[in-house]
Amino acid sequence: MSMLERPDGNDMVWLGRIVRAQGLRGAVRIAPFGITPEIADALVGKRVWLRPPKPEAVAEETILDSSRWHRSVWIAEFAACRSRTEAEARVGWEVGLVEDERPALGDNEYYPDQLVGLAVVDDATGEVLGEVVGIQPQLAADLLEVKRPTGKRFLIPLVRAMICKVELASRSIRVNLPEGLITLNP
Repeated sequence: MSMLERPDGNDMVWLGRIVRAQGLRGAVRIAPFGITPEIADALVGKRVWLRPPKPEAVAEETILDSSRWHRSVWIAEFAACRSRTEAEARVGWEVGLVEDERPALGDNEYYPDQLVGLAVVDDATGEVLGEVVGIQPQLAADLLEVKRPTGKRFLIPLVRAMICKVELASRSIRVNLPEGLITLNP
């Protein structure tokens, strides 16, 4: 999830990328950047922003009219997008919101951008394995991209079986990884 400093000083949180039009009334399919259906549902009726893929382009303010999920794909309708043609024109655009306006999450729920920069610690030994430098959205489970102290990187599936505890206060994620996972990754 990337951050963007808006001219009015508010940080933006990008939640997903529009991958294609859905149906005839302007709905779109969105590849989510680590958000859950509960987070997306909490945004219905709220102000969101659509940003074209060009870096110099300005984000467009709109309202999220509806939200539903099909498997791991977020299907949404926006006030600014009422036809298939308008939906197709927004393929590649990112969907975001002002950081201060994002809904509060429940226990053990985190926005992906909150995980970037956290130390990854082996729960059994206390060894620091590296630092989260990114999150790669995937259909089955998002992947934490971890940079080792040596500079090499590896991936950890963001699943309960491997993530023991996320500690935002101490800026760490405690993990229990299967043997060989670190060496199997690129």
